[in-house]
Amino acid sequence: MRNKVFLFVGKIFFLCFLVCGAAGCSKQESEKKPSNVRIWMEKNGKPKVLSTTAIVDDIVGKIGGDRIDHLALIVGEMDPHSYELVKGDDEKFSYANAVFSNGLGLEHGGSLRYQIEKHSMSVVLGDEVRKKYPEEIFYFEKQVNPHIWMDVSLWEKVIPSIVETLSLLDPEGSSYYQENGKTLTKKMNEFHQSIKEEMKQVPENKRYLVTSHDAFNYFTRAYLASEEERSTGSWENRCAAPEGLAPEGQLSVSDIKNIVEYLCRYQIHVVFPESNVNKDALKKIVHVCSQKGLEVRVSKEELYGDALGDSPDDGYFSMMQHNVDVLRKEWEKK
Repeated sequence: MRNKVFLFVGKIFFLCFLVCGAAGCSKQESEKKPSNVRIWMEKNGKPKVLSTTAIVDDIVGKIGGDRIDHLALIVGEMDPHSYELVKGDDEKFSYANAVFSNGLGLEHGGSLRYQIEKHSMSVVLGDEVRKKYPEEIFYFEKQVNPHIWMDVSLWEKVIPSIVETLSLLDPEGSSYYQENGKTLTKKMNEFHQSIKEEMKQVPENKRYLVTSHDAFNYFTRAYLASEEERSTGSWENRCAAPEGLAPEGQLSVSDIKNIVEYLCRYQIHVVFPESNVNKDALKKIVHVCSQKGLEVRVSKEELYGDALGDSPDDGYFSMMQHNVDVLRKEWEKK
């Protein structure tokens, strides 16, 4: 009996040894594998470029190619409106040769804004666009709307600032950046036209967009409105959102009431959640609509507003095409 006990205990110790050993190996392997940040910080002679959002980082990477090391500060589904620096972020800013941000009030977290403003080579892309094309910038109650990337033809206008900055960091690569910029400009112009054509396939009476927060005004003006609506400013009637430009506040009764009235006025039967915004507001609105006899559903597929989304194939282009596909599919339902 004693031998059996010893044998049993021995087997347990042996199994524990195997499990701990495997865990140790796994830990060592994970420690050996460098993170994106560690790779970015390696000294290899390339310019180190930090972008605040993945959307900005994507276009910077398309222009910089393999001549630069680029990194996004805010990734995944984190909200850029309210982002505050976390441990290690200060080091990224101090290591970066250049910092690109969206601007126009998007990154309004105090600690993040401070680092952007104090960096010696900080390029605020949206602010540069506003200087050159002030008539293209949309305001809501005197507050600037920062979501300019939702209009491809407007987002294309950030390319010259990126090309110029990268050329300053790496003069030998100037022609490379300029060529990439020209190629990207052409691709974005063609993509802009293709989205317009796709959205035209949806009947005008269905092209009314209700999303979680006001991220799709530029998209609406560029792709959902008619030429007459764009010229008169009445395109604004085609979109609405319960939460404002930054989805941070509490939803009021009047906010819900206004959206419900909007849905009833235009007989809208689907609302669209955004990937990084809580869906509770839309669910409340749908519930109130049902009490008023208007059948409204929440789209099962989310839109990408402030986040790049799970579209790594072609980054920004994939994100925008995803939004187009989701809208068309939902609006074409009876």
